[in-house]
Amino acid sequence: MSSQDLRPRICLPGFGHSLQHWLTTNGKGEPLSEYLCALARWRHSPMTIRDRCMLAFMNEITDKPEWTRKVFNESIVKKWKSETMTMDWDKAGIPMGDFSGRMFDYCIAELRDKATFSDQYHMVRVLDIDAVILKSDNAVDAELNAALRSAVRPLEDVPDVKKDWHPGSDGKVLDLVHPSLFPLIYGRSRILPNSVVSLDDCVKRIGEGEVIPQPTQSTIQKVRTRQRIKEWEVWSKNFQWLPCNVTFPDGKNASIESYINNLHPDDHADLYRVIEQLITRSVPLFNIVCQFHPGGSRKQGHRAWTDAIEAHSPVEPMPPRPQDPTGEEDWTDDRRRCADTHWRHQWWMENRVMIKPEPENYGGLQYTKTPELIDNQFSFLGERQKNLQVIVKLANIHLTPEKPEYEGGGWHVEGQLNEHIIATALYYYDNENITDSRLQFRTNVVAGELEVDLDYMQNDHEGIEQIFGFHGNYDEAVQELGSVLTCEGRLIAFPNGFQHRVGGFKLADPTKPGHRKIVALFLVDPMLPIISTANVPPQQRDWWLRSIGAKDGALGERLPAELVHMVGSRVDDFPIGLEEAKVVREKLMEERGKLDRTVDTVYRDMYGCL
Repeated sequence: MSSQDLRPRICLPGFGHSLQHWLTTNGKGEPLSEYLCALARWRHSPMTIRDRCMLAFMNEITDKPEWTRKVFNESIVKKWKSETMTMDWDKAGIPMGDFSGRMFDYCIAELRDKATFSDQYHMVRVLDIDAVILKSDNAVDAELNAALRSAVRPLEDVPDVKKDWHPGSDGKVLDLVHPSLFPLIYGRSRILPNSVVSLDDCVKRIGEGEVIPQPTQSTIQKVRTRQRIKEWEVWSKNFQWLPCNVTFPDGKNASIESYINNLHPDDHADLYRVIEQLITRSVPLFNIVCQFHPGGSRKQGHRAWTDAIEAHSPVEPMPPRPQDPTGEEDWTDDRRRCADTHWRHQWWMENRVMIKPEPENYGGLQYTKTPELIDNQFSFLGERQKNLQVIVKLANIHLTPEKPEYEGGGWHVEGQLNEHIIATALYYYDNENITDSRLQFRTNVVAGELEVDLDYMQNDHEGIEQIFGFHGNYDEAVQELGSVLTCEGRLIAFPNGFQHRVGGFKLADPTKPGHRKIVALFLVDPMLPIISTANVPPQQRDWWLRSIGAKDGALGERLPAELVHMVGSRVDDFPIGLEEAKVVREKLMEERGKLDRTVDTVYRDMYGCL
């Protein structure tokens, strides 16, 4: 019996524990984690239209060059005010939007505080009410950007036949590293029961371990998720993306301890070092994103809120009721009085002047009142060790004169509950010959709370629409937060409580090719560690063939290439070949596409009648 056999067996969701080990034992199905998740219980509070206008204005200002200086220049601020007060909000994507002087003054005061914060911490908070999105144009410097481009090049400079174009992308999205390829497959993948692999020995240990069991539906308990999402739709009994384990040995800088799935640690050692630095630069943003949660006190809150739908009387005097075209000679007095009352009510409702919410006096940024939680970039971990799990993706979007436009993506959240993804960081490191593109965000809201908390005239759906933007009695319980410009060199971090989608873009010069390249870092809930690449040795058959060739004199050098190929072709079950991995990817994408459609449907349900 080896020393490894004497070690205790690992216990993680899906192996040693049920997939839903994160559930409490209080019988209510409430998660242990406090972080935001669009698939679980979290929902945003309803936003007024004016809330959204103020968020949009501040977001736009913080995209201007030298905005942190300009916001203190009164002549520039005066020009901004003139432009904002006459803005066409319908064209800006916020129907019925408007701006008042008090709103503008509030925004400038907040922007000046944000400018001071940005100069100190090199990031800007935007679209922040109950949660927050952060953007930074200098978290990653030019030197690291250049190192990333250089380290990625070997993944790009491959024969066309080896390029992995994302299924369904019309040959526009090139996957360089994608977690859907060679994922954890329940009932197929091998897991080490009582040991872990490191970067140094992961390839040598391909094929070791025992087959991870496939969960059965009977083992899945009911979960308090969104209405109409069945428990099997937020959990997968088939697949899980595999994160890498990350530590911070010196208390600051990230060190990747287990392989990044689909990125060979020997072939791409330079890229590993670069990704470590990107994780390091992303942690301060993750820290702030993750401090916003349902029980937290870090949220900035609404700027222009109201708890009543009110209106002034119409400016114009009420005209006489038009006569009924069919004649009123035979009408009784009661019928005539009823018609008069109904018409006067309708006329008043159609001509009233809505009292729109105004912001109160600006009270400062909530999150700057506890600077120690910002200065300590690991505050979001609490007393836990500085260990993270991160899922890595690298992808390019390529456009050509023959395919000059990318239409954009669909609304989605990242992963299923198997991955427990709580936040995403996206680094846009190379934009070439493309028009501006934006990352769009929306959120499910507790619209039904308005029925309880809002003082309004019964059935006054038009009044609610003019203040909150909800249409009718069974409207979509979703509001768009806004969008963030995805310019080159920008790092964006946001919670997985929001749905997001990539906006469309096209070639700036249609006669030349263009591209956009990103690195995506998906942060797994640190309170809920999952099976990672430390537990599952690589599953790639071609990695394995190279590894056996490297033993005892290099099999690949001692035998003809066709014999090495024959060895691989005789392996039926494991490791997994690339063609089969692509079939598995299609199944995984189909499963997650169904989830996205289900979440999208639920996002469009009204929680309560107004």
